[in-house]
Amino acid sequence: MNITLKKLPPLNSLRYFLVAAQTLSFKKAAEQLFVTQAAISQHIKTLETHIGVQLFTRGTRQVFLTEDGKRLIPYVQAGFENFIKGVALLSEDTNPDVLNVTVVESLSFRWLVPRLQFFQKQYPKIRVRLEPSNKVRDFAGTDIDLAIRFGKGHYPGLESRLFLKDKYVLVCHPSLIQSSMTPQDLYKLPLLEENGPVTGDAWGKFLAIHKLEDLKFNKTLEVDDSTVTIVDAVLAGQGFAMLRYNLIYQQIQRRQLVSLFDFSHPSAYSYYLIAPSHHFNKPKVQLFEKWLIEAIADIH
Repeated sequence: MNITLKKLPPLNSLRYFLVAAQTLSFKKAAEQLFVTQAAISQHIKTLETHIGVQLFTRGTRQVFLTEDGKRLIPYVQAGFENFIKGVALLSEDTNPDVLNVTVVESLSFRWLVPRLQFFQKQYPKIRVRLEPSNKVRDFAGTDIDLAIRFGKGHYPGLESRLFLKDKYVLVCHPSLIQSSMTPQDLYKLPLLEENGPVTGDAWGKFLAIHKLEDLKFNKTLEVDDSTVTIVDAVLAGQGFAMLRYNLIYQQIQRRQLVSLFDFSHPSAYSYYLIAPSHHFNKPKVQLFEKWLIEAIADIH
């Protein structure tokens, strides 16, 4: 159904009419709406002029609805009640005990999943449904409460909250480390590479610092949009790679991986929590966001 909004009177005039009709007093209506009595009178006149009928008869201390006013009031009242219901519907959570989160795959597998048990211990009544995916999902028509994406934070129509910054480090398995190893020794090792502009920026910086030539490296594995594959290959000792620190910092701390040549490069992308703005009012989303911020404190 198409509604021609141009035919409707100003919304404020309808609101003032509703309160004046309920109180049968411009003075009382003004007190309830925190405006002057003159403002009420002016808006009522604007409404009457727009519709082309008189809505009130004015008395000395009271006003009365005309027959036309009586005919209009139930529709105006129903309209505002529907406005209130519609706004409330957006903030209403029909499933407060289930949290649906879509997460970029690498963060889901390498960081979030191993830690979810701690969230569930802290909030046992909230069940988490994870959807690991590198695709940006549309919230419309889905039950997704929150998304965690890796990017620059620009997601039209959604609220975006910076969650975690990252950096790139060059790493390999300890078994590949040679004594007195130099950057030039990397020519002899297999290079595992994830294609992409952000990883490429870090790799280009490393090459420039150490005056190395990209074409001289032995690239044995290249993947598109699958950081997890490269991480698994590095952990298996298949070569060296440029990886995001937040995904492997524990493996470095446990000496399962070695950070090479003290190199790091800030990532142009960061992790963001994104959702329609009203989703951040849901208690379960607020609890999860609070827990996430606390959980990243151990990254150093």
